[in-house]
Amino acid sequence: MTQLTKSNEQVLNELLNDDADVDEYGEWTEQAAARVATKQQGDGEEEYGHVKLRKPIDLETLCASKGQILELDQNELDPAELARAATQMAMDDVKENQQQQQQHMTDQFINNELKSTIPSKDLFSHRLIDNTQDFDDQLGGMQHIIKTNGTDGTPLDNVPSSEAAGGIWKQIIYAGVGETPSLGSTVRVHYNAYFELNDEPYDSTYIRRRPCEFQLGKFNVLPGLDLAVRTMQRRERAKFIISSDLLYGEHGCPPRIPPKSWSVFIIELISWIDCTLVEKLNQLKTKDDELIEDFDERMRIAQTLRDMGNDEYAKHNLERAIRYYAKGKQFLLKTKTSDENQIKQYKDLLLKLYLNSAQCYLKIRNYERTLKNCNEALQLEPKNIKALFRMSIAYRSLQQFDQARMHLNIAINIEPYNAEIIDEAQRLDRAMEQQKKTEQKLYYRMFNN
Repeated sequence: MTQLTKSNEQVLNELLNDDADVDEYGEWTEQAAARVATKQQGDGEEEYGHVKLRKPIDLETLCASKGQILELDQNELDPAELARAATQMAMDDVKENQQQQQQHMTDQFINNELKSTIPSKDLFSHRLIDNTQDFDDQLGGMQHIIKTNGTDGTPLDNVPSSEAAGGIWKQIIYAGVGETPSLGSTVRVHYNAYFELNDEPYDSTYIRRRPCEFQLGKFNVLPGLDLAVRTMQRRERAKFIISSDLLYGEHGCPPRIPPKSWSVFIIELISWIDCTLVEKLNQLKTKDDELIEDFDERMRIAQTLRDMGNDEYAKHNLERAIRYYAKGKQFLLKTKTSDENQIKQYKDLLLKLYLNSAQCYLKIRNYERTLKNCNEALQLEPKNIKALFRMSIAYRSLQQFDQARMHLNIAINIEPYNAEIIDEAQRLDRAMEQQKKTEQKLYYRMFNN
């Protein structure tokens, strides 16, 4: 393989900043960003509406510290608007309570994560490394260390070396999906790390509220963590026993980490990106990406770009996610297919990219781009529920209620018991009723005047 002259981070940054050939980049950076900024500045007004005062505020009186009584103009009060504001405030309170409850559940989960102390043989029968030692010797060595030294995990001087030999044992808690990450891949994991007999973690990404991100094979994290994650699939959750020689070593990290400490890690692999394709991604900047003719290779690159977009979406970096999805679509649209199986793979991935883009644009309230991507998705799959659902939301937000109703009715006919679709139908009914009341009020004022 050709030696790369640029770092992975440099290539990815250049890839993101290359906006000359993708229309969606410029659209986001100029217009959509301005809309988001405007929306953030005007959140209070849009959220709770406008009211008029019966008399203007006298600034001279206020400056003289005489005080003023502010009276609302009763003729300008809109009961529906006030009700909407009250409902919004109530929904904000409910949302805040839900967040507090979720945080409480997370804290409780962390405290109750590890109840068992010494695992049985059948739970950790899958050896990952160091096949030179028998499992009974390995597990027996760890149990002997725990029993004789309590919670500090330090082995006695007279423990035979064969009994205390290092290694990793694994128990899968929840199975993952897809392939395991290759060397060089960038992974994102959550984990809790415990000393052998402790119920409280001494290290936790959950407590820090931020996943750990690193490159496999670079060993810029603990070797045991690196080796353990190599065996996992995306979204897998597993429990590992890791010996001290693969963690903090013979001396530990006093006073927090005692010498020769074994640990139990509970790890969840959130996502991973195959960075072995960075060289291929770099070729996208040369405008010669048609030179990559192998269909499977092109699909892997497009899928990697989608994975990168999903990763940024999960971190709420919508701008970067949009750029990755756009690059994926741009690259995939130049891919040639030769049989029905390739056509199916091509359409399935392209459909996902359009739907992902539509969701991002819906989040930033760029409804025109939402509709564009949903229309492209429906060209590939005319009865796609997600595309119909997101189009209905976009049309409702644009107050094009007839179009919103038409697409929502199609979705309801396909999945009549879908809870999200039913909720959207209710929101659409309320929006149409509110528009009707607004029009009636406007006509009333016109004729009275």
